[in-house]
Amino acid sequence: MLDEIVVTANKRTQELSEVSGAVSVKSGEELKEAGVQTVQDLEKVFPGLVIRTRGNRAYANITARGMSSPDFYNPTVQVYVDGVPQQPSAFTQPLLDVERVELLRGPQGTLYGRNAYGGVLNIITKRPDRNRLVASSRVATSGVVGEIAGTAAVVPDTLFIDGGIRGEHRFGRIDDVSTGDEDIDTLDDLSGRVRLRYAPVDSNVDGAISFSADRLRSHEEFYLFDESIDEREYFSALQGLPYPLIDRTTLSASANWNWHFGDFTFSSISAYQDVDLTRDLSGRHSPETDKAFSQEFRLAYDGGGALEGVGGLFFQHADFTRDTEARPPYFGASHNEVETESVAAFGELTWHMTDRLDLTGGARLSWDSSSIDFDRLDGETSGGYYADDFSNDDSWVSFQPKISLGYQLSDTTGIYGLVSRGYKPGGFNKAVTYPADVNPYDPESAWNFEAGVRGTYFGGDLELSAALYHVMSDEKQIYVGDIGYQVIRNVGEASSTGVEFEARWQATEQLSFLANATFGRSEFTDFVDPDTGIDYSGNRVPYAPDATVNLTARYLLKQNLIDADVTLAAGVNWVDRTYFDEANTLSQPAFATVDLAIELAFNENLSARLFAENITDETYRTYSYWSGTSIRSNVGEGRVIGLEMIGQF
Repeated sequence: MLDEIVVTANKRTQELSEVSGAVSVKSGEELKEAGVQTVQDLEKVFPGLVIRTRGNRAYANITARGMSSPDFYNPTVQVYVDGVPQQPSAFTQPLLDVERVELLRGPQGTLYGRNAYGGVLNIITKRPDRNRLVASSRVATSGVVGEIAGTAAVVPDTLFIDGGIRGEHRFGRIDDVSTGDEDIDTLDDLSGRVRLRYAPVDSNVDGAISFSADRLRSHEEFYLFDESIDEREYFSALQGLPYPLIDRTTLSASANWNWHFGDFTFSSISAYQDVDLTRDLSGRHSPETDKAFSQEFRLAYDGGGALEGVGGLFFQHADFTRDTEARPPYFGASHNEVETESVAAFGELTWHMTDRLDLTGGARLSWDSSSIDFDRLDGETSGGYYADDFSNDDSWVSFQPKISLGYQLSDTTGIYGLVSRGYKPGGFNKAVTYPADVNPYDPESAWNFEAGVRGTYFGGDLELSAALYHVMSDEKQIYVGDIGYQVIRNVGEASSTGVEFEARWQATEQLSFLANATFGRSEFTDFVDPDTGIDYSGNRVPYAPDATVNLTARYLLKQNLIDADVTLAAGVNWVDRTYFDEANTLSQPAFATVDLAIELAFNENLSARLFAENITDETYRTYSYWSGTSIRSNVGEGRVIGLEMIGQF
């Protein structure tokens, strides 16, 4: 029998069966079994989730329900770690000591605000109430990973220290044909977290202070000639030296506390994140900084009666800078500063009308502002074609309502209907090139209409859920103009319609299955480029495949050869054709990857996993663009074979 799943998707503790909305949950154990190491790996376990880097992992695009963004600085899916919003350049981070990850699908503007436009990835780390130590190592053909995490009870049942450190080195797969250098796309990543947690038993107050850091140095931004991706070959004589480098340092700090009084809980989450990113590409040095402070106050009520809900206030201030080097005779060096602020009030109330019928309503009122100060430091702009000095600012007010109705058909099956709204904030282009970048773009908004069913059957051995959705988006933020001379503007409309499925089946004591799939269509319904006059209406939205399917089977093998539980696992991940541009001229055809694993649990403290990921060595593109008359592409991960050991004490 499968256990009841508890989530905090609606910013209060609920059983998954009580949530009137599409929420998927994966435990830390399930993520390990699926070989999920980082945020970008989560697309292997969640329905309709597509995570693609555009050159490097700091510039990642996350798509959910066919909702994607051409601007990685202004994403459509928001990532949270322990209630703290992450900056876009830090989205694709390692998953360190994770308890579970929740995916909230569809616009979540009411409780989460800006950029919760296609959904929210909610990452929750472990907070045990006992001493523990977990150590793991992963040695594979792609590289090595080591991780240590644990908890120390400084004062039993009262004061705890949680900590963890993770290091990764990747060997590289790309060869330079011009120089003869091999495996040039290496990576080194070191991350750590420490948290002091006050959680006394039977107390009405608890809290925690957390610090984390991540340092990434990666030679990963290789754009290969499209005809060379199968061989993973780079031609430095044509494409340039030195090799590209991404150097990213992320520092995060947060403090949260909860005060429980009567049927109420008052919570405060204060957070600061500093991302320093240097991008060296084609010999050009482009440093960026992204610093943000956020504060949320929240009051939740649950008296066990007819009403429960949550409300609060949110504030965020962010400062972004970007420097570019001169490129004589076209333009001189530049410095760009973009400042943003967001203030919001939100609330959601659930009325248990009967023991089977729930009505939930909510709303969020947001005020967002953005200002830009761009300086061309030496004044050279090739006759004024490239941007010269300018400053500008703007602000916007947005309203995101939500209403849902949930009905429990039986003790095992519930249905729901939902209408919600989400938005991406307006702002200014952070990578300024042309004079038109002085103009801001307005917020992009979306209405989500959804109906779903969730149930458990055969004594809880089978869990099924499905959702039918239709999302209409307006004021699409799109790059317009000729290729290579584009700026972001609000143009046109789009729609995304589809159906999602999830299933967990414990078929026998030995055999279990996991499956999820999304089938739909995301397209521009009204989009004419105002600069070129090209009509893209009817084209697919980039990075939004019509279908994704993930299947996993696990079988506990009966054997007496070794003193261990042996489990055989197999997984298939299939992604439909994915377009990379609005014109739909560049794409990755449909492809599938196959993963196999043998897991050995020697006892409750020691386990091993022998795995083969993408065992057929399928070659696939994660990004393509036109460079003159040629196509250049990033290539995905090939075959990886390795061994992982985990010890728990």
